[in-house]
Amino acid sequence: MSISVRERHARLLADSRSSEPRARLAQAVSRAEFLLRASRSVSAVQNPQRALEALVALLLDDLVDVAGVVVRSGAWQLSTVGTQGAQPHSQTSRWVVDGSPSAIEQVLRSSVAEEVALPASGPGRARVLRSLLADEDAVAQVDSLGVEQLVALPLGARGRSFGVLVLGRGQGFGFGESHGFLDDLAERVAVGLDATLVVAESRYVAGVLRRSLAPDDLPEIPDLDLATFYRVAHESEDVGGDFLDVHGPHDDVLVLCGDVAGKGVEAAVHAKRIRNAVRTASFVDRRPGWVLGLVNQVVVAEAGPDDESLATATCLRLRHREGRFEVDVANAGHPPALLLRADGEVTEVTAGGIALGLLEGSDYDETTVHLAPGDTLLLHTDGVTEARGAEGMFGDDRLRAALAGMGGLPARSVVDAVAIAVTDHLGDRPHDDIALVAVQHRPGREQAR
Repeated sequence: MSISVRERHARLLADSRSSEPRARLAQAVSRAEFLLRASRSVSAVQNPQRALEALVALLLDDLVDVAGVVVRSGAWQLSTVGTQGAQPHSQTSRWVVDGSPSAIEQVLRSSVAEEVALPASGPGRARVLRSLLADEDAVAQVDSLGVEQLVALPLGARGRSFGVLVLGRGQGFGFGESHGFLDDLAERVAVGLDATLVVAESRYVAGVLRRSLAPDDLPEIPDLDLATFYRVAHESEDVGGDFLDVHGPHDDVLVLCGDVAGKGVEAAVHAKRIRNAVRTASFVDRRPGWVLGLVNQVVVAEAGPDDESLATATCLRLRHREGRFEVDVANAGHPPALLLRADGEVTEVTAGGIALGLLEGSDYDETTVHLAPGDTLLLHTDGVTEARGAEGMFGDDRLRAALAGMGGLPARSVVDAVAIAVTDHLGDRPHDDIALVAVQHRPGREQAR
């Protein structure tokens, strides 16, 4: 170890009780500055493992010859341990399965610091080291330094212990009367690490939620060409209240397009519940009017007294009939589907029904249309027609204009034409969630992605 590193260690850990007041003041200032740096080193890094590595590097540079830190986050245990002159070791494991070194477990349970005197040699020394360090390479490195004493400090915040800080100095050096300073260090580090872990756990939960709420990949269905477009209002959240779904056997397909009041994750959770309710209902009866009626009952029954979680939806049922698809359409307060014939003609497909969750016992009528080869049904949420640009809302007329000349073209081309028109109309202005799904009868064609 270089003299400068040893001097930094001594400045922070030396017993200054008998020193002159100026020396004691200088040490107090140095300690305060170090505690601030230690706190910032773990709270400024939002990745927990990197925060541990930054902390160990700081401790080795300015304080000790051995530094290890173990923290638990959920079922996971993260650890980093390092010694002077060697590369730190980091690992992540499931503590509920793999456990922890015995001394670490004891400190976690008791929340009391432990001073551990190491045997000078023999198997007992290695056994004690393994009780504090999970990494075999770290055990060998600490052994080679001739460390005589280790201290294990509990890391706790918000009323529970979640980690342990292990510190040691080289042969001939201990911690003397520095235990108060080390307790302060553990407290500062614990607060910073706790904040980092909370952020990491929140991001993990949000990531799992977003993945579960994201629209599923489109299935490949013989003679059907499917394409979608999905754009959320809050781009940073990745999910929104518009929802799409395609499911069922190839000879009896259900297509769902809907919109939940609100935006962001809360709306996406409600949208997921409606999608799940539709899938569950379809196992009993696949008539889209009946499905929407049952889903409405579920939404009404689950609504709280101040709940305004209304939703609109269009549900299609497609069955192959003598060279064309028979499509039953039910609508719950949603913008009507547009039928784009292969020759370019565009007509609305209307079906009566109020929004989901508005009234108990609502009925939903069905309208039946037929898709000949090249015909396309386009479903969209009101984020399309209500997209507000410099010249007002996008509206139905612009939507029909975007479909002009698109008859018979692949579903992906139809969706892209509308999406581009809406995006150009919006510019960089705020917008609602936007969703589109095109269903086209295209014999012999594979699914467009």
